[in-house]
Amino acid sequence: MAVVPQDLLDRISALEREVRQLRGRANIRPALNEILHGDVVIGEGGTLQVLAPDGTGIFGVGQFGPAYNHVDGSPQQGVIMQREDGTTAFTVRAIPSAQGVDTQAVAIWDRSGHQVLSDDATSGVGLGSPALPLPFQKLPPGGEQITTSTFQNCWFATVQRMNPVAAVLVEFGAAPGARCEVKVQYRTAAEADFTDIATDSVTAPSGGSGITYKTTWFTFPLDRAAFEQTVFIRVQARQASGSAGVICNCLGGVTRRTYSTSEVPQPSPSASAGAFAARAVANTTAPGHGVDVPDQPPPWPTTPADDPPTEEVTGAAA
Repeated sequence: MAVVPQDLLDRISALEREVRQLRGRANIRPALNEILHGDVVIGEGGTLQVLAPDGTGIFGVGQFGPAYNHVDGSPQQGVIMQREDGTTAFTVRAIPSAQGVDTQAVAIWDRSGHQVLSDDATSGVGLGSPALPLPFQKLPPGGEQITTSTFQNCWFATVQRMNPVAAVLVEFGAAPGARCEVKVQYRTAAEADFTDIATDSVTAPSGGSGITYKTTWFTFPLDRAAFEQTVFIRVQARQASGSAGVICNCLGGVTRRTYSTSEVPQPSPSASAGAFAARAVANTTAPGHGVDVPDQPPPWPTTPADDPPTEEVTGAAA
């Protein structure tokens, strides 16, 4: 007969206790889809994605697909949040394939693909969207007849520098035989003197019967102005020739994002104020659209994966 250890029952009881303890611990441990403590690291170009049941991308963070590659071809890292219908809601990324711009903007989008709130990606300082109005105030000669040959202060605006670029719309006219000349000037609150941005003029034929009008956009970077620093913009006008009189009206203005690297404001130098050449942007058209409009990358994720867009995609992830 085999020898049975006298403590066998005790061993069986101890084993049962250990099994019960292990079973209990297994029940109180977090599920495999929960992390209660510690860090989660996704490295080496990995991504974290959340998809709707139909495959629509809701949230993605990490490395984007080829459609978002940098200009040099390297993958871009960023964040995209989309609504359940696939329209973009929030992004941290650039659009090198569409705009050639590698610097990322933090942006909130409406359902139609418009950037309603963002920082300025090109300059790296201040708001990109929305554009903010310039509150011009009329000075005595503004909108009135001017007959002097010296420049008169007609309109004045004071604003904090939130966006990097200003665009001012001026309407001016001359009576028959006269020439009206207008000038836009700019300075920061820390500077003592205004700098001339640009001038324009209109001449009315001598045989005319009414005022000859002209409308011009004056667009320029807010050079030397730090974020939230107060800046001043002034519109002047004079009767450069003739005697019948001229008139100057300011139709409004905005501050807005940069549309190209040529519009990036110059930083504030250590030199004394009043010794700077003004920089006016060449075009005189209306403000129009900024970067990211209308060219946008495809929705995320795409099928086939991340093919570059060949046409405008309304409401796409941008």
